[in-house]
Formats: sequence, C-alpha cells, structure tokens
Amino acid sequence: MTFNRITPTWLHRAQILLRLLFAGMLIYASADKLLNPLEFSHAVSNYQLTGLRLSRWVAISLPYLELLLGLLLLAGVWLDAAGLLNFLLMMLFLTVVSQAYSRGLEINCGCFSVDGNTRIGADDLAINLLLAAGSALLMWLNFRKPSGASDR
Repeated sequence: MTFNRITPTWLHRAQILLRLLFAGMLIYASADKLLNPLEFSHAVSNYQLTGLRLSRWVAISLPYLELLLGLLLLAGVWLDAAGLLNFLLMMLFLTVVSQAYSRGLEINCGCFSVDGNTRIGADDLAINLLLAAGSALLMWLNFRKPSGASDR
C-alpha cells in the first residue's frame, strides 16, 4: 500500500471499522433506554419539541430503532439502507442537541444514558458533529462503486 493514494483495500477496511463502531455505539446506546423507558421518556420530553403523546412514542420506538440499526450494521446486512438511516439518525441527533443547547435548556442529553447528572454542553455538540461526519463517510463508503464497476 502506498501512502500517496487511497486504495480500495484501505477504503474497505475503513468501511468495516466505521460500520462496527457505529454498530457498537447504537447497540450500547439502546440498552439503557430499553432498560429504563420511563426515564428516557422524561429525557425526550425535556427537549420540548413535541407533545407528550409523540414524546412517549419516540421514547418507545427510538431504542428499538437504534438496536435494529446497530444489528444491521454489525451483521453487514442491507448496508446501503442502514448507512442512509444511520446518517439521517445522526443528523437528527445533531439537530435536536444543537437546538437544545442554543435554547439554553438545562437538560440531560439522553444520548447514551438516561442518567440525569449530565447536561448538554459544547462537548455534546462536538460529539454529535463528529458522529454526523462519520456517518456521512460511512454512507459514502457504502454507496460508492468499486473502481472499474460498470453502471449497468
């Protein structure tokens, strides 16, 4: 492997690494939410973006979506769809955390834990920005065609 160009092998390894990192993160993030649905429902409601009914629906469905998406990425199944969904989810998280921070809400992120001791800060914005960028890269790696592939 030369250092003056990025080889397909290197790109494939980067794709696998990103896929496994996002899979582990999503599965880990879903666990505490699944084990503590009431606390997670409060965390979602604290963002003050939706009514109580929609907040409850989000709190119930989001951990299962994270778990399913993590398992798809881990298994390497439906990678185009999983990569796109992962990107959309990371962009949603970035948007939600950014608006809460800009509004000065003193709330728990609820990102990886429903523990109420942490507050949204600039570090959460940076983490979510990195996750959005990483998910964009993973999506690009999933959708790109290998060199020499035809359009047929």
